[in-house]
Amino acid sequence: MNKVKEACPKCGLKYSIEPAFYTGSMYVSYAVGVAVAIAAYLLSLIFGLHFEPIGILLSIVAVLLIAMPYIGAVSKSIWAHFFFKYNPEIAKKTSNDSRA
Repeated sequence: MNKVKEACPKCGLKYSIEPAFYTGSMYVSYAVGVAVAIAAYLLSLIFGLHFEPIGILLSIVAVLLIAMPYIGAVSKSIWAHFFFKYNPEIAKKTSNDSRA
């Protein structure tokens, strides 16, 4: 689940710089998880759902469990964007190659 391809099928860019490259995405995942937990709490306040503290905790945990696959994927994407830069020339070349 949540596997990353070894390389781009069009341009051949390697998606992993070194073994365990995406281990750093755990730190990003923590930050994204905290943001999702805060958002879940604020949404419960906005919608007028007044829970006891245990109810708040359980609702945040439920939201985090449901969002876990998405948080992992977004975290890996954010982490990769720190190291892989978008090159419009390569994108144009690969999009022209796929049309031919």
